[in-house]
Amino acid sequence: MSEQFTITMLGGFEVYRDDQLLDLPPSCQRLVALAALKRRPVPRGYVCRTLWPTTRSDRATARLRTTLWRLRPMGAAALLDVTPQSIGVGLDVAVDWFDAVDLIGELLGHRPQTRPDHDVAAELLPLLREGALLEGWHDDWGACARDSYRDLRLDALDVLVGARAGNG
Repeated sequence: MSEQFTITMLGGFEVYRDDQLLDLPPSCQRLVALAALKRRPVPRGYVCRTLWPTTRSDRATARLRTTLWRLRPMGAAALLDVTPQSIGVGLDVAVDWFDAVDLIGELLGHRPQTRPDHDVAAELLPLLREGALLEGWHDDWGACARDSYRDLRLDALDVLVGARAGNG
């Protein structure tokens, strides 16, 4: 049986393997968060320049290798899909932020509903209650995503409050 990984990015940052919290070192947390923010594989060079912007490229590459190696003894290597060219979140890894953005897209009509019989609001409300994206983090590389999610979250709450007021 394969392990199930979950990354929570709303209201903070945590990683779970089969419902057990993993205590990742800060460098691993930053790498996993960056990969998850992009929602697609990103070039290794981009990762190095983003996470270690003031470090020489050969040292940044070494830091990336060390960070990836640190995931292995923790049994967390499957969190990331690593190729010689890129790094991305593993295909089977659940990410709460992905779910929230997809559901907000459905609610706002920016994307088609994936399952016509599900209640988008009921699925979305618990995610909206979790809080901001990477709450408490101050890395520049996450600022744009945090700002975009804040705006999406406010738009979704406006729609949900308006719908509730219309029913009341």
